[in-house]
Amino acid sequence: MTEDAIEDELRAIVAEVAELDPGSIDLSGTLADAGVDSLMAMEIAVDVERRYALSFTVEELKAITTFGSLVALTRTRLAEQEAASSGR
Repeated sequence: MTEDAIEDELRAIVAEVAELDPGSIDLSGTLADAGVDSLMAMEIAVDVERRYALSFTVEELKAITTFGSLVALTRTRLAEQEAASSGR
């Protein structure tokens, strides 16, 4: 999966949960500024974990403050998952 595809899918998840236009979600914008409250943030995290078969730690979830940080964490975890499955 390409990095752009991951970003697009994450943007769609955030937009659906927060009832936003996907085009209005900026990488550097905070989730709070986009109207995402703590319950929405948890829903987004659960959706992302289910979509990509990931599991985030509480510390990782607390560190997600911007859309960009969600994208970066998801990409990192997917890369780790891919490396582990390929035996690297």
